[in-house]
Amino acid sequence: MVKVYIKKVRDNVKLPKRMTDLSGGWDIEASKIIQESPNYVRVLTGLEMQPEKGYKIMLYARSNITKHNWYLANCVGLGDADYANEYELRFRAVPIIKTTQIGNQLVDVVQYDPFPYHEGERVGQMTVEIVNEIEFEEVELLPNVTNRTGGFDSTKNM
Repeated sequence: MVKVYIKKVRDNVKLPKRMTDLSGGWDIEASKIIQESPNYVRVLTGLEMQPEKGYKIMLYARSNITKHNWYLANCVGLGDADYANEYELRFRAVPIIKTTQIGNQLVDVVQYDPFPYHEGERVGQMTVEIVNEIEFEEVELLPNVTNRTGGFDSTKNM
């Protein structure tokens, strides 16, 4: 079992909670929500967390964020074992462009859906993962080179 040291920085904070015995992540609640602009929100967790050496914390948006026009700005947050400040999740809104007629002109108006979460609600999930030691070796030719070219979807007809 991996140990994560946690310090609560606000009174309204709850520890991360696994919702079922088979859940792969621990839910994180919003302790404080700061709307920096109509399309940018910082969610403070109220938790300073530090995994033991050799591990990292990964923060993800909850899957229900896909029902809204918001997304986690950096897709996945990574917390190193030597990071010792409050964790936060930063969200961006997808602009919704509505065409409106003003007089004889059509004008595009940018709008944003309201942020879907409130303080005290589950807003993200965290996992703890092992940090693999990696040795990089610079070579002139990669050892398993093939003649395959392409990229995305390049094996479709194989």
